[in-house]
Amino acid sequence: MTTNGNVAAACLALAASAILSFIDNFVLAVSQEAGLWQFQLFRAGFALPILFLAARLFRQPIRAASPSRLALRSAAVSTGLLIYFAALGTLPVAQAGAGLFSAPIWVLLLSAMLFGTRLGGLQLLAILAGFGGALMLLQPDPTALGPASLMPLAAGLFYGFGMLLTRHICASETALTMAVGIFLVIGTVAAAMLALVSLSPGADTAGPFLTRAWVTPSPRFLGLTLFQALGAVIAVSLIAQAYRIGTPAFVSVFEYSFLVFACLWGFLLWGVAATSLAWAGIAVITTAGLAMSLLQKRET
Repeated sequence: MTTNGNVAAACLALAASAILSFIDNFVLAVSQEAGLWQFQLFRAGFALPILFLAARLFRQPIRAASPSRLALRSAAVSTGLLIYFAALGTLPVAQAGAGLFSAPIWVLLLSAMLFGTRLGGLQLLAILAGFGGALMLLQPDPTALGPASLMPLAAGLFYGFGMLLTRHICASETALTMAVGIFLVIGTVAAAMLALVSLSPGADTAGPFLTRAWVTPSPRFLGLTLFQALGAVIAVSLIAQAYRIGTPAFVSVFEYSFLVFACLWGFLLWGVAATSLAWAGIAVITTAGLAMSLLQKRET
């Protein structure tokens, strides 16, 4: 992997994080209109035609080079994302987010166990520091930890595994193809879960976000979901391309920038200022990313 490839991958990961952290600010508004599974189903329904249209406009192939490998990667990433959203129904965002951002640690461990990747002690320290900075920023409450807290960690495991597979077995797939794979899986799972919660006895159209049954879509819901789909299509394609051309352990550090952008968007959009500990976490995350970049340049 060349230095230029990793630099480009880092820029793509930063752009994806900025977009995702922006659109995630509006998930609360979506939850006031419909449930999680209806939201995911409609988002996939909007995203897939956009992806197919983009493939035609840019003349990019969308057929999978290896359907079985793409299916494995799509299942891993989609499982991680859906577990994360499910955890949000029972845990505070801070705990769920802290678990999801364990993904770079899983990338490191799985790289060593499955693909024989050798990373130096300084690289390991940089990744651990990035995770520590994420915890400083998210500030999970240790006294509230329980069995359900394992859900976000499982999300981080599956998401990290999927990103690792992107580089090792899906490098020949286009970013659009990988994005289609994710939305197909998420849309299929969401349709099944929506049918389950809507047809089960005691179905509640005003229940919690996680288990809410089908409701008639409002214009506000459709507009917010289309906005989410557009942003997600762009961001998912960017991060897929980043992991396709960059070293997974290197790219994963830059995904921590999601937390930095989340604080910035929260302040710019809603006037919510981050605490001193949160800003300290941002500094640690930034330092870890720069350290990983310098270490990677030294090896290439």
